[in-house]
Amino acid sequence: MNWSVVILAAGVGSRMRSSKPKALHQVAGKPMLSHVISAVRESTDADVTVVVQPEHIDSEEFRAAVDANTIFASQKHQLGTADAVRSAGEAALSGDRVLVLYADTPLIDPETIANLIQASSATDADICFVTADPPPVGGLGRIVRDSDDAVSKIVEEADADESTFTLTEVNSGWYAFPGEFLRESLQNVQPAPNGELYLTDLIEMAIAAGRKVVTVAAKVPIEIIGVNTREQLAFAEVELQTRYRKHWMSMGVTLIDPATTYFGSEVEIEMDVVIHPNSHIRGNSIVREGCVIGPNSIIDNTELGRGSKFLSSFADSARIGADCEVGPFSRLRPGAVLSDGVYVGNYAEIKQSTVGSGSKIGHFSYVGNSTIGGNVNIGAGTVFVNYDGSNKNHITVGDEVFIGSGSMLVAPLEIGDGALTGAGSVVTKNVEPGTTVFGVPARKQPGNGAPHHTSENSEDASHGGESHE
Repeated sequence: MNWSVVILAAGVGSRMRSSKPKALHQVAGKPMLSHVISAVRESTDADVTVVVQPEHIDSEEFRAAVDANTIFASQKHQLGTADAVRSAGEAALSGDRVLVLYADTPLIDPETIANLIQASSATDADICFVTADPPPVGGLGRIVRDSDDAVSKIVEEADADESTFTLTEVNSGWYAFPGEFLRESLQNVQPAPNGELYLTDLIEMAIAAGRKVVTVAAKVPIEIIGVNTREQLAFAEVELQTRYRKHWMSMGVTLIDPATTYFGSEVEIEMDVVIHPNSHIRGNSIVREGCVIGPNSIIDNTELGRGSKFLSSFADSARIGADCEVGPFSRLRPGAVLSDGVYVGNYAEIKQSTVGSGSKIGHFSYVGNSTIGGNVNIGAGTVFVNYDGSNKNHITVGDEVFIGSGSMLVAPLEIGDGALTGAGSVVTKNVEPGTTVFGVPARKQPGNGAPHHTSENSEDASHGGESHE
């Protein structure tokens, strides 16, 4: 059976009081529309059409919120939900069955979508739609049933009398139709007093004609809420975060304070990870087994290797190896790659740089556009001077290099294996392997090469070298 999905995303969303289209407001780090698309993709491989306002057809923001297989159609005039479905176009409505959803329902559960599709196919109903009981919020149409428990009508809350308000089953607005019935019925919807065409009229038309109408219960009532205000947006965020916290704890992740731990919908976390309060893991981040995160940490689109510790720091689009230690108060910017066993202490910033295994960047340093070898010690206050006003230039640091505190490494630059820079040096020329340089500008130390400096506690008054401690 050929299914197609229509998602309505052309609403103005005036109650959000925002220049941003309502469907693009984010919950748990991604647009509401993206949550709906994800739920659909988990439930069916049907073609998806998103109905938007004409000016959003070529919107980069809307394109970024969906996958490459999503089609866009425009609703030229805001004439109601039935008009919006009709605006999806012939291709979207030509399937054997059509599923209609809304872009402002980020709590929608893939299982409910699958149940709706299955019920529609199994019962051969002319209309199959999702209901919830009890109502998760106000403002939803009440379901009225006859003595045989069949749906007899839907009464909007504004039109409900006292007896109708005692009914607790409400309409979600999520429908499945046979394509032929939908195409024919949309042509017969009459305008309401305000001039709009409502999709709910199809239910009354079907019941009046003796057509088959069945319902499917939402997995949980709260999933059907539509977000129309900032308050409802915050409510949806709390609900999704609650789901994510329960999920990760069930998968063997320790949350010291669940209420102050936040997750994106796409993250991956292995077991025996410990997350301390006020920490955020978002984007496409991956956290491997045995890591310790936080408190007060942000990990965004970053991979954290097995057994690493990340304390009170921020990582954005970085890759951290196994058994690393970062923080507190350090920042890994895009392109930062830490090999296994790297130590980054407090107030360090690293971007577009690869740091070799066992290297140490203790404190108050900036490392940018560089390749750093293994077992390198970078002293406090070191700056990789990589920008000349026009270009970002590269610095290469070999293995077993010792950079003294307060050194300025001016790119482009190469420092050979086993070299050493004295404290406060301004290094502007390449340094040969095993050489000691010091001064402003740095020059080679007379006599032999660099003294032995492999001890973590090495400190020599002649060159001011300092370990990471």
